[in-house]
Amino acid sequence: MHNEGVKDIAVTGLILLLIAGVAGVALGFVNSVTEGPIAEQDKIAENESKIAAFPGAKKFEAVDDAEWKSVLEDDEKNVVTSVDTAKNSEDVLGYVIGVAPQGYGGPIEMMVGISEDGKITGINIVNHSETPGLGAKSDDPKWQSQFNGKPADSPLELVKNKKAGPSEVEALTGATVTSTGVTKGINVAIDLYNKIK
Repeated sequence: MHNEGVKDIAVTGLILLLIAGVAGVALGFVNSVTEGPIAEQDKIAENESKIAAFPGAKKFEAVDDAEWKSVLEDDEKNVVTSVDTAKNSEDVLGYVIGVAPQGYGGPIEMMVGISEDGKITGINIVNHSETPGLGAKSDDPKWQSQFNGKPADSPLELVKNKKAGPSEVEALTGATVTSTGVTKGINVAIDLYNKIK
């Protein structure tokens, strides 16, 4: 009787092992089939976020990491994620700098466009985990548009309860941490732009 119990457990174990093996092979096959299309969709989404940050650019070329990482301050190295030149055919129009500053709910992934003549062309928030109804308002194109045309020769200052001046931006009501994070990310992009331009 005892041997039959051990035999049943062994058979059940072998069946489970076989099922797990078949499932693993099936998942591997599905991954190999979908990997290319997913990577292509990710590239399209990334390109669209760059275009939103730098309207008018026709193509983007990655700047070698070694060129921009070497000029970053230690506290900026965890913020900047990528640097691309924004081009119209072969002419360099400026840069799109990917940053991920800390917000209230985690990193705020965004793209910052800065033209060759030192103006912010736009920002695009790609991904965030900010509080719905508060920090999530950073997605609002109207709020983001206040950055357009701001000078990139010095850091921007965040202001509350007043109209923003030329080098100032208005904070989101009730979302100071998010507003501070976004502004910090833009200021890191401005600093990097001024070091590499």
